[in-house]
Parts: sequence; C-alpha cells; structure tokens
Amino acid sequence: MNIFVAPDRTAAALRTADLVEQLVNATAPTALGIATGETMEAPLAEIVRRHRRGTLNLASTEVYLLDEYIGLQPDDPCSFANTVNRLLVEPTGISPGAVHGPDPHTLNLYAECAGYERRVRAARIQLQLLGIGTNGHIAFNEPGSSFASSTRVVRLSEQTRSDNARSFPDGAQPPAAAITQGIGTILMARELLLVACGQQKAQSVARAVEGPVTRSLPASALQLHPNVTVVLDPPAAALLADDARQPCRRNREEGKDFYQ
Repeated sequence: MNIFVAPDRTAAALRTADLVEQLVNATAPTALGIATGETMEAPLAEIVRRHRRGTLNLASTEVYLLDEYIGLQPDDPCSFANTVNRLLVEPTGISPGAVHGPDPHTLNLYAECAGYERRVRAARIQLQLLGIGTNGHIAFNEPGSSFASSTRVVRLSEQTRSDNARSFPDGAQPPAAAITQGIGTILMARELLLVACGQQKAQSVARAVEGPVTRSLPASALQLHPNVTVVLDPPAAALLADDARQPCRRNREEGKDFYQ
C-alpha cells in the first residue's frame, strides 16, 4: 500500500488528478470507477481543468459509479448520477452513454444489482477512486459487510446518513437505502485510489491502513489488494504512525512518490 500525505487538501486533489491522468493517458480505452462526496469535488474539478487544457483526454473513458441512493427523484441534484453529470460529464463533454451506474428506479432492484455487477465485472475497472466514511465504509458497504460481497441493496447506517446530510438541502434527510458495489466487486479493480481529507477521517484512515483486517471496518479490506494508493491531507493522516507522516521519499526504480 502506497501512502501519499499531501501538504494540504489542494495538493491532495492535484495528486489524485495526477494518478488519473497517468492512467487515462497511458491506457485507452479506460474504465474508470468514480466515487462522489465532498472529498471528490476538488479532484474532479482538477480532472476537468486538465481535460479542458488538453493534458488529459477523457474521450475514450468509460465511467462507472460506485453506488446510488434509492428513493430520490430522477432529477434530484443529490443523486450520484446527477452529481457526476454536473461535476464531470457536462464540463468535459463526455458522452452520457459512457457513464454507467445502477438504476434505482427500476421495479426489480435485485435484478438491477445483478445486472450492474455483470457490467462492472465485464468492464474490468482499471482505476477505482474511493472515499472513506467516518465509520470506515467504502462505497456504501457498512460495517459488517462481507469482503466477498457483490452489488446489492443496502440499508444505510444512521452515522452514514448523518454524515451525508450536509450534501442535502437544509431539513432534507438522505435516503435510508442505496445500491452499492460490494467489497468483492471493488477489490476486482486493477488499481484502487483512496482519497481522504479532514480530521474527521483520521481515525477510520488509521484503522483501515494500519489496523487489523476486519469486517467491522470495511475499508480495511484494501489491505488485501495488491495495488492501492492512499492520498491524504495532514489532518486525515494525523493518527498514522510517525514514519508514515514523514516527507515523501522517491522510489527511483518505479519513479513514483510514496510511503513504504
């Protein structure tokens, strides 16, 4: 696991965009897994800037969503599909047909989950962006989720709903259920890139990166993957062991900055 502690939140966004740019420019077509949430807004904005200036070409990129709320109206701006459309698709001109996600409005949610699982597996995601919840969830895999889990309907914890309420209008509550890729689905991606910023993420980050691998902390499953990069700002890295928070060293053989 490679850990990069950026000087600040802006630098973390730049580093995240660097890794996306390297992959997209080296691999075409690209299957890119996208996470949403407050932490991802700055990296997505930087990806858009690079696309516009021509250093990152998203023309042959297929985008796959990690999850989606159940119970929102199709035009609700808080849905993840509409969020990705607003932050990435419209500013870059990516074809809407190149963006894939589960349909939460279908009559048969379980068939939809199985179908989306098949589509994600067939896509062979090359880079999956991830955030982490304060309770250690990745996507909407709440504590207790099986590491072999696949795309499914889940009930969201009160902590997750409380944390996500800031993305909704005042007085509105996030839905109680969602469709999410499973942990087993996520671990099939060739590379995983976890991005976390803010003191509120420090405990879950430290447990995920340095603690035991346990279903009570879903993000600890990342320790089982052979190719994981973690990008943090200093507050999110505050509880890591001291040697993980030292100035970054360069791996001369691979030409990558990372912590060992």
